[in-house]
Amino acid sequence: MTQTLHTPTADHTAATHPAYDPTPSIPRLLTELVQEEFWTRYATIRGDAEAFHPDYAADRKRTALLLRAVIADLAALANPADAHHAAQTAAAANALRRADCQMPLPAKAARAWLRDQYQQHLEDEVPHPPNCPGGCQGSGFVAEAVIWQNDGTPVHAEPLTCLRGEEDDPHAPDCTGCHGTSKKYDAEFGEYTMCCTYAPDPAYEHTPTPAHRADPWSTLPDDWYLDEPPF
Repeated sequence: MTQTLHTPTADHTAATHPAYDPTPSIPRLLTELVQEEFWTRYATIRGDAEAFHPDYAADRKRTALLLRAVIADLAALANPADAHHAAQTAAAANALRRADCQMPLPAKAARAWLRDQYQQHLEDEVPHPPNCPGGCQGSGFVAEAVIWQNDGTPVHAEPLTCLRGEEDDPHAPDCTGCHGTSKKYDAEFGEYTMCCTYAPDPAYEHTPTPAHRADPWSTLPDDWYLDEPPF
C-alpha cells in the first residue's frame, strides 16, 4: 500500500507583494467615483445624451465601475476572513468585465484581474476626464507650488497629482513633519517645503485650548447638555 504525504509545495512564509502598492486613498477614490458617476448620469438626466461623444460617456461609466470595485476590494482586504466582502468585490469586478464584454471570472481570478485593471488606469496617459474640475485637462497632473519663502511667497512649482478640484486633506497637529501646517521648514535654505506625508506622532498629547474668560460657555462642565430638557 502506497501512502502519499500531502506536504505543501510552496513556502507560505515567503514575503508576498501587497495587492496595491501604494495603497490607494479611499477618500480620494470616493471623490473620483462621485465625479465619474456624475458625468455618467448628467447627460441622461438632461435628456441630450446624443450630444456627448459615445467614447466619453463609456469611459466615464467604466471608470466609475472600476473605482467602485477597487473600494470594495480594499474593504475586503481589511478583513480577509469576511467572505461576504470578498464576494461583493468579485461581483463588482465582474460587473466591470461585463461592461468590457468579457465573461465573468471566479472570485479570486476576478479580484486579481481587477487589480491589474486599476494599475493600468493609474498608468493611463489621460486618467482624468478632459473636463476635469482640477484643470489638468485629463493628464492627471497640475503645477502647484511646493517651496515658499518665509513670507509665504511661492518660489518653486512642480507637477503634482491632480485632486480633481478638491483641497488636499490637511495634516493634524500630531504630524511629525509639519505639526498641522502642511509645510516643513528647511533650515538649510531658510524656506518652507510641502509636507507630502502625514506621519502621526504616537507620543503626541493634545493640549486643550484654554477658554476665554469672557466666554459664558467656558465654565460649563463637559456633560452640561445632558441636563437639557428634550425639545
